[in-house]
Amino acid sequence: MQNRTIKIVRKVLSSNKFFIFVLVLFVMESALIALTAAYPQAFDENFHFGLIKIYSHYISPYLTSQPPNANAYGAVARHASFLYQYLMSWPYRLIEMFVKTQIYQIIILRLIDIAFFTGGLYFFRKVLLRFRISKALANLTILLFILIPIVPQLAGQINYDDLLFLLVPLNVLLSFRIIDELKNKNANFVTIGGLLILATLTSLVKYAFLPMYLAIVLILIYQVLKNFKKLSIFFKSLSDSFVKTNLILKIVFIVFILISLGSFAQRDGYNLVKYHSVSPSCSQVLSNKACSSYSVWKANFDRHQLVIKGKATPSTNIIFYLGQWSYWMWYRLFFAINGPKQEFKNYPPLPLPSAIGAILGIYGIFILVKYFKKILKDDDYAQLLFLISLIYIVALIVQGYITYKYTAVLENMNGRYLIPMLILLLGLILKGSYYLFKSKPFLKTILSLIVLVLFLQGGGALTYIIRSDSTWYIHSKKVTRITKIAKKITKKVIIKGKKTYNSHVWFFN
Repeated sequence: MQNRTIKIVRKVLSSNKFFIFVLVLFVMESALIALTAAYPQAFDENFHFGLIKIYSHYISPYLTSQPPNANAYGAVARHASFLYQYLMSWPYRLIEMFVKTQIYQIIILRLIDIAFFTGGLYFFRKVLLRFRISKALANLTILLFILIPIVPQLAGQINYDDLLFLLVPLNVLLSFRIIDELKNKNANFVTIGGLLILATLTSLVKYAFLPMYLAIVLILIYQVLKNFKKLSIFFKSLSDSFVKTNLILKIVFIVFILISLGSFAQRDGYNLVKYHSVSPSCSQVLSNKACSSYSVWKANFDRHQLVIKGKATPSTNIIFYLGQWSYWMWYRLFFAINGPKQEFKNYPPLPLPSAIGAILGIYGIFILVKYFKKILKDDDYAQLLFLISLIYIVALIVQGYITYKYTAVLENMNGRYLIPMLILLLGLILKGSYYLFKSKPFLKTILSLIVLVLFLQGGGALTYIIRSDSTWYIHSKKVTRITKIAKKITKKVIIKGKKTYNSHVWFFN
């Protein structure tokens, strides 16, 4: 009976139709947010839309000076992350010709972002399958991922994280291919050149990809040293591959390599040389007066003045900081945040999905520690995913701590920052789980279904629906009517807990 149950569950979960269902569910929940949420949404949507409009006045992304009326967006000409806004400016130019109402322009751009994110889900599943995760577990992982409340809310707004989410798995898949080629003593110009182009351009979408880029480079250098007796043999193989490449393809690749590296040099390289930082502070480029129009810089500057005057003091206890970092990352994966009418007030997560999320986090740490050697031993893919996750998380913590020391305010602790590498980390945890449940397949199936049921108790867009009220929405009678119906339905089947808490468990209301 147990074996039959396992087979039925696995057959359903492993089918391509089930994965299509997952994608459709994701598009529906993120589209609900895109179509109903008031502008701007909380994750810097006004910042990205404003820059898209600025770039729509330029043919080239290589700005030589601060554009007119752009001080509210910082030192625009020196932003290390600019490619998303520039690329999105092209559909915006077309949209603007036919759609004059701003909220409709925004909705169309939001839907493009949903397409980016959906593509990312498709390619992340390919990463899991290449990592030898079963179809059933890969599909279930993607389903649980889209039920993290912040995921559809991020996808349903204008944000460079959505394009980054598409590009990260493409970089990983291409890295997998290069690893396989290097193991066969083959240095392929097309795949190595393709990764160089893709990874460099990805870092220009969001410079937070640079730690991942570093991890990929380190792993590939390790693979070269491991599989080629001498570097001269590697370069000879690469040279032979270049010679054999079709002339037109060769020219195309060279042109794109020059464009990507030139773009990187124009922003990141110049910033490093002149300002000693990939992403310099606004005041390093513009005057304090000009930067005062940029709300993020102004807030941090004012907080730093309090630190200088001794009116605010950051803690020097790194354990305290790491505890706060972990708490807020978890909290802000599952919380709800409203729109501008209530100044982006935060509301606590729903109890069941957030609780099971915390348990899974602790379980994941346990698995990675207990089966660390088994997960990484003789598995080049696992080593790549682990190093990407490790360097990226360390970079997040370090950057956040530097900001905290500057402002004495716990910032840079948004769960959405984990989204680009969360599925990679889940892949490692799944591999470790194989050793734990090797002789207990029925228990693994039952526990997986329990986790899914608990996530369905308010996961995904359900958190947005349950926590929201009329102030969160676009001003529309139809939207208000639809969301009221949705709230009535969910109220009867979802355990929602309180909208605010006085308990010490919730530090932030």
